[in-house]
Amino acid sequence: MTVFDELAHWVEKKPLVLLCLDERISEALYDSSAGFEKFTFAQPHATFDNIKLPTICMVEIKGPEGIKCYIAVIKSKSPVTTFESRATIKRLRKINVSSFESLTTMIPAKKFRTEFTRRRPTTGSVALLAPKLSSLIIEILANDPTNRGALETVSFSLPGLRRMQNSEWSQNNAIETAIAAFALRNDAILELVEVRNNASTMLNNIGEPQVLEDNVITCDASYLPGFSLIKKDLTGRAVFTRKGERLEVYTANKGPLEKMLGVDLIYINDTLGNIIMIQYKMLEEERQGGDKGSDWVFRPDKQVETEISRMNLLMPELTTEDYRLNKNPFYFKFVKRKVKGNSPQSFLMSLEHLNQFRQSPAAKGPKGGIRISYDALHGTYLRAFDIISLIRSGYIGTHRSESKLLKPIISQVSKGNKALVLAWQRRIQQEMNKT
Repeated sequence: MTVFDELAHWVEKKPLVLLCLDERISEALYDSSAGFEKFTFAQPHATFDNIKLPTICMVEIKGPEGIKCYIAVIKSKSPVTTFESRATIKRLRKINVSSFESLTTMIPAKKFRTEFTRRRPTTGSVALLAPKLSSLIIEILANDPTNRGALETVSFSLPGLRRMQNSEWSQNNAIETAIAAFALRNDAILELVEVRNNASTMLNNIGEPQVLEDNVITCDASYLPGFSLIKKDLTGRAVFTRKGERLEVYTANKGPLEKMLGVDLIYINDTLGNIIMIQYKMLEEERQGGDKGSDWVFRPDKQVETEISRMNLLMPELTTEDYRLNKNPFYFKFVKRKVKGNSPQSFLMSLEHLNQFRQSPAAKGPKGGIRISYDALHGTYLRAFDIISLIRSGYIGTHRSESKLLKPIISQVSKGNKALVLAWQRRIQQEMNKT
């Protein structure tokens, strides 16, 4: 049974909720600090009487670019006034449905079309669908491949369905909807590379979902809060825009780009001309002995040394006019193996900081080994939302003149140009032999 089958069964027991936001509320949602990850709304108590939570919610939003539909999870409700209760909706993910009205035409059976038309909410109101109609709509959404990532994301937030995807990602599929890995608060269009139809989901470990490195890379590549996806390529590239800004994201893991640069993910800010490259590592939970509790630890190995050795751009001396706080584009993202809450917790370090920390006493483990530890860093790292803000501001990453040289190479290598990879490796080897 696929996760889509499970969602269809879920809404037969806890039927689908529809919410239609008016223009004023929609605008406030777009402008809110965390709206598309979590927002609340209040309705008379009776509105929620027959709604069984948590369950799936579809939201129609009237935004600056017209009407759009999202799928989400309505998690909880609680009384806030004598007359009203407040409901919490989390993780809105865009679906390929232009409006509730257009969804009506996608329903094949006349009796269900009639029922949906009758139950469809008016602007500013909430509606609860019947169980069989709810199940049918989930099936309709799942039949469109562009909706499957959004449905899988929703499943992560439902008890008993919270399963991470298999590490076998298909680079032949477009980047579609995905988990919000960044905590930058704003509206977003989310995209995720789909797994093959028969891919299995990973098992939970004592009720807590495990996180695979490939999952997090794909999710980060797929989601830019506040941006809209305008283009997707089969090569693992997505292009996002927002109010005059343009960002390109390349997935490099397990491909020629990873072999060439030692990174998993590449961000290119076309607006300000900077490039950032990120390598991912998983943190494992370790008990510290006595009453010290546990810490999250990564132990560098030979693979890390190999990856760092590839992080050598060997750029010529170029004239630069733009300012960078740090022009070295390489960063490491460390992600906790277990999910607690709705998304994996993580932090980032620049390559320079990582190298400096590895030489410090704080990096020495009890048995003398090198370890990167959450606790040992004492908060001296970048949070997930920090890195996106810095990329967008152009404060970090390569200078524009360097990016102009790199971007065509990245584009060619992402399409499988192995000759460039070999040339790059030879160049690095030649430079290393000179030193």
